[in-house]
Amino acid sequence: MKALQIIGAGQFRIVDADMPDLQDHQVLVEIQMVSTCPRWDINMMAGRDMFNYAKAPEYPLPIGFPGHEMAGVVKAVGPGVYRFAVGDRVAALEHIVPKGAYAEYAAYREEELIKLPDSITFKQAVSFELLKCVAIGIMQLGDLKGKSVLISGLGPAGILAVQVARLWGASHVVGIDVSESRIQYVRNLGLGTVMHANELQDLRFELGYDCVGAASSVQNVLAHVNEHVVIFGVLHGDITYPEALWARGTKLESYKYRPVGPRDHQLLIDLVVNKGLNTECLQTHHASFADYGQAIELLNRQEAIKAFFFPQADFQSLGDHLGQSAAESNTSE
Repeated sequence: MKALQIIGAGQFRIVDADMPDLQDHQVLVEIQMVSTCPRWDINMMAGRDMFNYAKAPEYPLPIGFPGHEMAGVVKAVGPGVYRFAVGDRVAALEHIVPKGAYAEYAAYREEELIKLPDSITFKQAVSFELLKCVAIGIMQLGDLKGKSVLISGLGPAGILAVQVARLWGASHVVGIDVSESRIQYVRNLGLGTVMHANELQDLRFELGYDCVGAASSVQNVLAHVNEHVVIFGVLHGDITYPEALWARGTKLESYKYRPVGPRDHQLLIDLVVNKGLNTECLQTHHASFADYGQAIELLNRQEAIKAFFFPQADFQSLGDHLGQSAAESNTSE
């Protein structure tokens, strides 16, 4: 099969890789669509560790990594599989280790996948892994009904968070960002009230959800929230917890990942199918794998929310010679 491999900062290549060997309780998925995760892709291509910018990743990265948001069709099942059958439409809910989903095929454990109803398209489902993570974090805020919620950051996570908070009963949801283009994009979609981060003035909220992770963003949320703040973004920098927050009893906590089960699957599907959550709006730019470097630059410049690929078509369209020459040209950048 064909796959993409990042081999150094700003360097990638198209490779021929062995088809995955199925182990017990694993499912082979023919990947129909895979989407970028901007923080992962930008940092891996920039030579930065995702969680520690002072470190560099160990290159070459595993084949197909860091691709992990994918949707596809089950092509084979290993011993012990009982949740899925050949032909099932599925989406990823977990990262796969040690390889990634920038490939034509990938093997997943059963619990790493969600079965899709026919009413959900691959474009709606491809970023279910992100939707799952966002939803888990918002659940940490407790019952949202009748609450006011401030969401910081209008990247992919924030765009989902604004919608989830509203659909789960929050009385007033405001999304903020420092990018006028992101603000206008979300405003044009009609997903909710959005404004520049500097325009909050004396507005106050009961709950806050930070999707940026930069210390300045978290500090701004803390300055406008009374009860409870969850930091979803990977935190970079130090923040101050002022005495006034202690006196008020404001709770501050980081995102806490937990495994998901059938009830969580139902909640995700309900958000998209029955409540109308818009996940397709995240997928703004289609790219060829030969143009992976340019796609990451679009993410860097915030001209794309996410870039997406169709492995079954995009790898085939490259051809061996074209794929190799495109990769070689990118290694010289």
